[in-house]
Amino acid sequence: MASPLEIAVTFLKDFGFFDIVLPFLLVFTIVFAILEKTMILGKEKIGSEDKPKKNLNSMVAFVIALFVVAASNIVAVLQESLPMITLVLIILISLMLLVGSFVGNEEFSFKNDKLMRGFLIFLVIIGVTGIFMSAIKTSSGDSVLKVVVDYIKENWLTGPLFSGLVFLVIIVLVILYVLDAFPGFGSESKGGKP
Repeated sequence: MASPLEIAVTFLKDFGFFDIVLPFLLVFTIVFAILEKTMILGKEKIGSEDKPKKNLNSMVAFVIALFVVAASNIVAVLQESLPMITLVLIILISLMLLVGSFVGNEEFSFKNDKLMRGFLIFLVIIGVTGIFMSAIKTSSGDSVLKVVVDYIKENWLTGPLFSGLVFLVIIVLVILYVLDAFPGFGSESKGGKP
């Protein structure tokens, strides 16, 4: 026998709460917050302070949220990817709890460890990109991530992909060298003390 809570969730699912109401509220809130913070649509003077135009911001956020809800494929991507992103967040918090247990009674932070922070940010960007790419389907029904992985498997050591990656790595290393990201390496040529 189903519990009352399961019946309520089933009712909300049948009612369209998860397909329409929640995606609408999410997109509206995010777009409205961005418009309020950036003040792209202008600002008005209230007293001595500049405030964002709430009426314009809310109307634009409302319209964008309605467009998103009307596009069922975007809603499907949101429904599939957001729980996975939450799972990545829980994994990161669990990792921080485990690493923080070695710190003792000090405050745990990656603020001083730029390498670890950069590595974790890189992993999160790759993970979130992979999650969204696996949620977006092509016309054949395969995910974009599967298409990209299959392409890389077939063309890894041949043709333009490998040479493009080598070229990209060389460009990144040159940029890092120019920005002096390698301390102590090449400091004599930039006027540093020998």
